[in-house]
Amino acid sequence: MFSEPEHGSVRLSRRSLLRRAVGATGVLAATLNPALAQPKISKVAVNYQDHPDGDKRCDKCVQFQPPDACKVVDGPISPQGSCRIFVPGRPRS
Repeated sequence: MFSEPEHGSVRLSRRSLLRRAVGATGVLAATLNPALAQPKISKVAVNYQDHPDGDKRCDKCVQFQPPDACKVVDGPISPQGSCRIFVPGRPRS
C-alpha cells in the first residue's frame, strides 16, 4: 500500500504535521512572552501576607514588578508584603 520513503526522507501525516506546528507555536509564544511559560503560584501556597516579615519585603525581592505585581505570585501584591519564596536583591524604591 505505502512504499518506503526514498533517500532517507520521512513521510509526515497531516496529524503529525499539525502537532508539530502547534507545539512550535507554544514554544514561540513562551519565548516571546515568558509569563506564558510558567503559571503563577497562589498567594495561599506561598504564605503571602500584606505586611513585611522583618527585612523581607516584596519591594526588595528580585521577583517584584512595580507597582503591585510579582513574577511568581498570582494577583496584586503590596510592596510592603512578604512571602516564603522571598529572594533578596532588588533595591528598595
